[in-house]
Amino acid sequence: MFSGESEFLLESQDGRKRVFRRVNERFVPQCLSQARAFGGGSVMVWGGITAAGKTPLVTVHGNLTARRYIDEILRPHVFPAIHNQGLTFMQDNASAHRARITNQFLYENNIPVLHPWPPYSPDLNPIEHLWDLLDRRVRMRQPQPQTLLQLERALHEEWDNIPQQAVQRLIGSMRRRCQAVILSRGHHTRY
Repeated sequence: MFSGESEFLLESQDGRKRVFRRVNERFVPQCLSQARAFGGGSVMVWGGITAAGKTPLVTVHGNLTARRYIDEILRPHVFPAIHNQGLTFMQDNASAHRARITNQFLYENNIPVLHPWPPYSPDLNPIEHLWDLLDRRVRMRQPQPQTLLQLERALHEEWDNIPQQAVQRLIGSMRRRCQAVILSRGHHTRY
C-alpha cells in the first residue's frame, strides 16, 4: 500500500484567475474578483492506494500528530487493508510517521513497513502522481469550489471517481521508476 498526504489550495498555485471579457469590460464588477491571502486556504488529505483499490480519502484537520495519525488513519484504514490483502505499507518520512508511538503501533499490529526509506531519495511514491490527477480533476469542475468546504467535498467526490485502472497504471510503473533512478544514479528522472 502506497500512502501519503497532500495539501490542496482553494485557489490555483500561481494565484491568477482567468477571466474572459470583452475589450471594454476591464473594470466591470462581474469581470473582477477580490484576491484572497494565502490562496484562500487549503485542505489537507491522506490516502492510500493498492493494486486492488483505494482507501477512503481522509481529511486532516489541523496538525497531524503521531497520535492522530494512529487513531484517524492507521487503525481505521491501514490496519484492515494490510491484513485483509497481505500487503506491505509504504509511508514517507513525515514526523508523525517516524514517531516512536507510530513505529510501536505498526510493530505491535504486525503491519509490515517498507524500510528504510532514505530521507533525501527521489520521490517514487506513485500516489504523488495521483495527487496531481486529483488536483486537475478538481480544477476542471465547473463551477470551481469557492469555499474550503466545497473544496473538501470536491476532493472526496473526485477521489471516489478516479478509475482503479489509473491507480493500477501508476503502481505498474514502479519497476520502470526504480530502474530509471538506478540508471540516473539517484538523480532526477522523467518520473
